[in-house]
Amino acid sequence: MKTTVANCGALGAIKDLSSSELPIGAWTDALNVRFLDGYAGPFLGHGQVYNTPAFAPQFVMPINVAGARYWLYATAAKQYVVTNTGGVTTHTDITHVTARTGVVNQWSGFVFGGIPILNVGDTSRVPMYWDQNLANKFVDLTSWPAGEYCTFLGQYKNFIIAINTTEAGVRFPYKFKWSSPAVPGALPSNYDETVSTSDSGEFDISEGQDPCVFGLGLKSQYIVYKESSTFAIDFVGGAFIFNNRKVFGMSGILNRNCAVEFDAFHFVVTGSDIVIHDGYNASSVLDKKARRHFFQNIDVDNKGMAFCAKNPFLNEILVFFPSIGATSCDRILVYNFVDKTVMYRTAPNVNHAAYGPVDNSLGGNWNQDSDSWDSDLTAWNGPDFTPDTARVMMASADTKLFLLDAAASFDGTLPSVYMERRGLSLDMPDRIKCVTGIRPKITGNVGSTVTVKIGVANTPYDDPVYTTMTYTIGTTIQCDCMVSGRYIAVWIGSGTAAQWRLDSYELFYKDGGAF
Repeated sequence: MKTTVANCGALGAIKDLSSSELPIGAWTDALNVRFLDGYAGPFLGHGQVYNTPAFAPQFVMPINVAGARYWLYATAAKQYVVTNTGGVTTHTDITHVTARTGVVNQWSGFVFGGIPILNVGDTSRVPMYWDQNLANKFVDLTSWPAGEYCTFLGQYKNFIIAINTTEAGVRFPYKFKWSSPAVPGALPSNYDETVSTSDSGEFDISEGQDPCVFGLGLKSQYIVYKESSTFAIDFVGGAFIFNNRKVFGMSGILNRNCAVEFDAFHFVVTGSDIVIHDGYNASSVLDKKARRHFFQNIDVDNKGMAFCAKNPFLNEILVFFPSIGATSCDRILVYNFVDKTVMYRTAPNVNHAAYGPVDNSLGGNWNQDSDSWDSDLTAWNGPDFTPDTARVMMASADTKLFLLDAAASFDGTLPSVYMERRGLSLDMPDRIKCVTGIRPKITGNVGSTVTVKIGVANTPYDDPVYTTMTYTIGTTIQCDCMVSGRYIAVWIGSGTAAQWRLDSYELFYKDGGAF
């Protein structure tokens, strides 16, 4: 008998349900495997770019300086911009004269009319901006009120938004505050709501006892996330300028930076779920897939480091989080919002990540390419895996800046890669199956190997006993074995191949009877 499992990556990894109850094409576990377009294979890796920063970066943001692509990054006490021109990397110190003591995942920043703005998110330093002159440093935000601070600073239309403020030493955790509207290419001229000629203002989003945490634009709205509720801010003009309405009364946000916008939706990590919403209706993306697994495997003491980023070229949202026992983000839950698949990837102790264009010289550049001849799949000085206008930059606690999907290896090392399916009954849960072979359809570098295992167990809850085989790409047709049991397991993963793709597989077996 033969069973064919086609489109091996169509369903991804489903960890919250019993293995024996899953569709045949689902995987019960996977690490560093990307499920894309119905296929499965190792994630593309990451490589260090821009040499080594002087200090560990805590926040990154793409900017444009006089037509050149730069990345701005903030460390615990300093701010820099970096670029690569003609293969030469230059880090420029643009630190504010009054040092900001930054904390991971408390920074907020954006580019307002071409002007980079940063906020450290404490109760003693005001927001700051940089005029994009490499000879100048960050300075205090123009017209910002003395003695006022905010935990989060954002932008909505041509307004600057402050959330959760401290004024004259008094904390206002529910406050939503906005500037006067800015003219093109300039900063707002006023933040004082008491000035009658200004359109600046404020109000409290005071319903409930949960403080305001984060804000992000969504189509024509601005969404304010509290710890356990969500509100929409609408521009109404006139005497009121803005009003607010409750969107969700039992769903907020886990941390600052735990929401991203994509295709007119928000992807949000809440305190108990991961949801997608359009400002009116929400749906869980992890329910009956990985919801319980995610929250049971995040480190409770360091959950404040979790954050989100997006990888638009590959239709992915990345949820960086510290696994149990980790002190920085060493794991990524990856959600493909087109294929609706869930994946898991190891991360290089990431503090923050952002999407944006990189300098052309970083893509396909010989000096930046650290992979060996055997593992490298890109052409010498040719184009990289993803376009230079759609890249994810990661700021690592290891004092490195990493470019995602820029190599076959993970910073020069091949990672552990595997996908496992347990509990296959092959529609005969009461019968013994004698498995005689597996025929996987794998493509990759000819001569490289992939490890294939077939396991058996008497119940879907027992750990399988595996038989290990080697699949040589371009040579092997079928991996033969002779194992028997009621429930079959399939494991495919790390060998010598750096990059490979599994399209489908066929299992060959005989009915061994009921006992």
